[in-house]
Amino acid sequence: MTSVATPEVPTVQSVPAEAGEISLADIAKTHNVRFLLATFVDMTGKPCAKLVPVEAADELEAGAMGFAGYAAGLIGQKPQDSDLIAVPDLTSFTPVPFIKEGLAIIHCDPHVDGAPWPFAPRVILKNTLARLAEKGMQAKVGAEVEYFLVTKNPTAPSALPTPMTTRPALAMTPAASPACTST
Repeated sequence: MTSVATPEVPTVQSVPAEAGEISLADIAKTHNVRFLLATFVDMTGKPCAKLVPVEAADELEAGAMGFAGYAAGLIGQKPQDSDLIAVPDLTSFTPVPFIKEGLAIIHCDPHVDGAPWPFAPRVILKNTLARLAEKGMQAKVGAEVEYFLVTKNPTAPSALPTPMTTRPALAMTPAASPACTST
């Protein structure tokens, strides 16, 4: 999924829009977005999010939306640490009307006490890309997406779904699977 943010959106750390600059609220209103899902992920890839009404987009952009980092998940914080502040990356703004009309996702970089949190995956990635760029290198990645078509089988002896195929090698029910039988 690609972002729909306009090229004029700054790619540096987000700060409240000044005269002549585009703001998160402006982008959201242009796309008829009513709510923003401000997200970041913990070190295991688990998403953490706050649902932010567009009327509060300026607060989000100003760094006024905090998360209790220790409670948010594995992000390298202790209970006594300062809150994680979600700093939005305006270039990541993506409407998701197929999930809910008027909703958009915006990825955020967690900051603590005014600095990027070093254990946040996006911060780690950005630092790694910067180190590679200093050496004249760049990262190349690819994804191998796999999926299985399954159907619910209410008569199966376990909660596992049944593959949707007629090919005998793939049409084993969970009870008939060699991994599920004893000898």
